[in-house]
Amino acid sequence: MKYAKLIAVIIVSFVLGMIASQTLIKREGALTHSEKEEGHLEGEGEVKLSKASQEIIGLETVVAKRSHFVEKIPVTGQIAQDAEEIVHVVPPVTGIIVECKAKMGDLVKKDDTLCIIKHNGSEALIEVKTPIAGVVIADFAKEGEKADAVSALHTVANLTTLLATFDVYEKDISQIRLGQKIIVRSVAYPQETFEGEVTFISPRVDENTHTIKIRAAVKNPQNLLKFGMFVNAEVVVESREEFFVLPQDAVHRVSGKRIVFVKAGDDDFQVKEVVVTKESKESVAIAEGIKEGEIVVTKDGFLLKSELLKEKMGEGCAE
Repeated sequence: MKYAKLIAVIIVSFVLGMIASQTLIKREGALTHSEKEEGHLEGEGEVKLSKASQEIIGLETVVAKRSHFVEKIPVTGQIAQDAEEIVHVVPPVTGIIVECKAKMGDLVKKDDTLCIIKHNGSEALIEVKTPIAGVVIADFAKEGEKADAVSALHTVANLTTLLATFDVYEKDISQIRLGQKIIVRSVAYPQETFEGEVTFISPRVDENTHTIKIRAAVKNPQNLLKFGMFVNAEVVVESREEFFVLPQDAVHRVSGKRIVFVKAGDDDFQVKEVVVTKESKESVAIAEGIKEGEIVVTKDGFLLKSELLKEKMGEGCAE
């Protein structure tokens, strides 16, 4: 069985090699002999690849359009020990607690009854209600005990939004702005992400770590995040200018220059040198070299590059 798979792989590799050698034909203007020797590109080149070959290798393209370049700055932090919205529920009158309807840990909605007290000197029953939705995090009510209009019987916290603090390195702080999106993750829930927003940037630099504290309000709709939990996050930073943003795989290095392949016809691809101004692990921001609406190869352009530089690769000049 293993030998059969090996033979199949060899056959497929041979077929692809034949296709590449027969259908990828460099046109005049790609690289002259002198340019190959000098190790640089001058002007635009062109390569040709049949539709059948494009389908076999899974060639993918995208229409070039300007957008904001997005970077993600990694930070570490901790969920705060208290909720942003928290209330201590005090009965409106003095009396005896006759019934408890909520206990610690219960989820409650706004105006839910937490307990019922009998008003002193009358038979009137008073419902003590929560003014907010949330979770009961403290419960002091016990049936038969006295309640007054000063002491809280319950504490209710809205856990759907929690505060978290993060440490940002000095080199990154210039990119942090109020209102920026932050994506939070916890090792407790590796498949989950929690979105938030930067709400505060400290004016102080820690003398020991040379980091700056920032605070974010983090959405926690399922109450998964807990007080004091350690978390990792990424602050999403959008460029103020717009660029042509492409995947990393779309841009190739050739003789110290950055190039892309632009579709010029059914079988034709132009070689265009581009100016990359920003890049991340996933994307690059192109300032010059391509135009709005051009169709750029984004995936599996390795055969186009291989044909373009097949002679130079043998000399070890391609990166």
